[in-house]
Amino acid sequence: MRILNIKTKYLLIFLIFMSCTMFSQEQNYIPYRKGKLWGLCDINKFIVIQPQYSSISSYDESIGGFHAEQNGRFGIVDRNAVMIMPFISNIPISVEGGKYLVFDGLDYYYYSIKTKMRLDRYIKQESYPVRDSGWENYNPLDRNNAKLTLSRDDLDDDDLNVLGPYDHDGYQLNYKSDFIEITEGDTYIGIYIPKLKKIFINTREIAYVGWQFYKGKPYILTTNHSELFGLVDEYFREIYPIRYTTINLIDDSHLVVLSEPDPNNKNNVIFKTLLPNNKVLYGKFEPAVTLWKNGGPFQIYYTVIDGQKNYAGEDGTLYFEG
Repeated sequence: MRILNIKTKYLLIFLIFMSCTMFSQEQNYIPYRKGKLWGLCDINKFIVIQPQYSSISSYDESIGGFHAEQNGRFGIVDRNAVMIMPFISNIPISVEGGKYLVFDGLDYYYYSIKTKMRLDRYIKQESYPVRDSGWENYNPLDRNNAKLTLSRDDLDDDDLNVLGPYDHDGYQLNYKSDFIEITEGDTYIGIYIPKLKKIFINTREIAYVGWQFYKGKPYILTTNHSELFGLVDEYFREIYPIRYTTINLIDDSHLVVLSEPDPNNKNNVIFKTLLPNNKVLYGKFEPAVTLWKNGGPFQIYYTVIDGQKNYAGEDGTLYFEG
């Protein structure tokens, strides 16, 4: 048994080592912006390429590096921060048939990935037109394309018992996708959530207008005369006060994205993102890639500024400034 335990121990160490090795073969660096110029830095914000490009892409596995742009031309910086293709293409360089494909402004040419020398001219193959509007498979009669709503047939006996005081001609039940609005004439009474078997009745100060699960727990969206939003749990305990223009609980990545009115500009809102570790990033961030730091996974997030992705780490480190 002792021998088996030792073997298991070393097998686990080997598997961990292999996973780290495979992971380290991917992206080493992160696009870094200072003002309007871009370079590369490592996960600790150590600059490996000083900001000098007009843009630089996220890591592109298909080319094994980053698309860098300078003076309207694109080149490639590899995963080790080495320029491996000069700024010769009017569009980002791609890979086709094991060769780089470059557009020089007049025509497309192949370049050798190994020698970086220009090869033969690219001849476009005849092909049928591709419909790329994104609507080709849309059928307005297909219920899968519409957000399904509840109906009375979806309710069980327990639902009907709870709704009993409001299930008559004096009230209206408006069926939504996962809850029921209760109204009385022009008065909004509250909502019933079948999954929770619970009614949330409005008060003078708070109205309940929706809900969702987040990390396995239900949360109910609230509002008032201000037309801003807040959040409570199923026991009516306040999670966020009513002061936000939007509250977005993103369950798959465990992010919370909040926006508030900008006190200095009534036409603007200010976003902030709450990370799973409760760190706060100012802006609207989404997961980008997971890298390694100090032997463990380290999540990188991105936000779009002026049409380009800007990056931040799970510890709050911003890989952009100015």
